[in-house]
Amino acid sequence: MKAAVVRKPNDLVIEDRPVPEPKQGEVVIRVHACGVCHSDLDLLQGHFPFGKYPMVPGHEVAGVVAKVGPGVTWPKVGDRVGMPWLFDSCGHCDLCVAGEEVLCPEMTVTGVNRDGGYQEYMLAKAAYVAPIPEGLEFAEAGPLMCAGLTVFNGLRQAGFEPGQKVAVVGLGGLGHLGVLYAKAMGARVAVISNTADKEAEARELGAEKFISTQGSKSADALREWDGGPDIILQTAPSTEAATEAFPGLAPDGTLVLLGVGAGEVTTSPADLISKRRRLMGSPSGSRHDLRAALNFSAYNHVVPRITKIALEDSSKALDAMQKGSLRGRAVIVFE
Repeated sequence: MKAAVVRKPNDLVIEDRPVPEPKQGEVVIRVHACGVCHSDLDLLQGHFPFGKYPMVPGHEVAGVVAKVGPGVTWPKVGDRVGMPWLFDSCGHCDLCVAGEEVLCPEMTVTGVNRDGGYQEYMLAKAAYVAPIPEGLEFAEAGPLMCAGLTVFNGLRQAGFEPGQKVAVVGLGGLGHLGVLYAKAMGARVAVISNTADKEAEARELGAEKFISTQGSKSADALREWDGGPDIILQTAPSTEAATEAFPGLAPDGTLVLLGVGAGEVTTSPADLISKRRRLMGSPSGSRHDLRAALNFSAYNHVVPRITKIALEDSSKALDAMQKGSLRGRAVIVFE
């Protein structure tokens, strides 16, 4: 089978590998699609201290169970399943028992320290795959395993309620899904971008307001939006953008950091205390969160804007992501 392998930082190659055999509690997934995530670029560039090499990237996996190992009663061969960021966890700590495995200190990560979906077949723990609902195509479902889950769960963790105002910072692979999910949940939506020509796209996706940071301070513009948003989804990997937007939150508002960038997010005690604002982070999600995100997407037809690519073009997609020229979500498809 063909696999894209990061042998060491900044060294991505296509290799021929044998099809893996499942062990106790494992399944083999025939990968039909795998989204290209910014975390894959981080792995390639050596930014993860817990990353391992050589490693097959990819944690936005959608495919079909091709083989099951001993002791596996679910899923069954032929079932449509996906794999997210969370590969597995210890299963016994307080966080795992509470259903918050994504916070487990012993969790392992698909495509970072366990081989992921940039290959035709991959191993997965049977207990950690997610069923893909009918109505979602593989290429659509792939990015929902991470990008979709991340923004969907970020909104829920922030306590979103229908009718609230949500500002999405960035309109890339995460940001455009943030707009779609927020709209489908019943939000009023604004988009903040440093690229002025994205206004038409933002409004087409459903945003009622567009703020270009090239022409104004985002916090000032947000306060003019009926007192500011209840939630800011920081999807762009820019701590500067988060710092600038934070004072524009409405009272009792929350800024949710989803995109990881260099530097620090800073705010003053007065901006926090006087309006009872909150700053929080939200990583991906646990198994129950993923099932909720996939079911919501299938029922409300919230799907990413994608560009299908071949495995051999994965390095080009990562390069375009690095340059900021990639729109929507690139998805590797296997015929």
